[in-house]
Amino acid sequence: MPIGYLDVPTGLELGRKRELVQAMYEALKEAYPFPDDTRIFVREWPLDSMSQNGVLGAEPPRPAFVAHVPQGLDIDAKRKMMAKIHAAVADAYHLPEFITFLHEHSLDLVAVNGALLADDQQRVEEQRKVYR
Repeated sequence: MPIGYLDVPTGLELGRKRELVQAMYEALKEAYPFPDDTRIFVREWPLDSMSQNGVLGAEPPRPAFVAHVPQGLDIDAKRKMMAKIHAAVADAYHLPEFITFLHEHSLDLVAVNGALLADDQQRVEEQRKVYR
């Protein structure tokens, strides 16, 4: 279920972008193996559309990744996943700073096709086995 939004500067070549999202997917999938529905949206911004500390077009840009994930992953798995995601972004963009935010959601706060995941008892049990 991880859904991520990677905000980065424009200009990364398509092949490198493919490698980046594959590496990020693998890090997320290792941490959150159930279910296999991981989405990463790459949002590219020109420098004149990025502000840092009140300065438009400040350099170097500092990418950010926000991921919505299920609750329950232990702290060591989070550390490992974050390190892999950071390494993938640093390798692709060669930028000095990168920040990640995890937004954890319980199944009663997520709906798929209009139905709360908490109402799917099989899903609840499967997730309990994997993330706790």
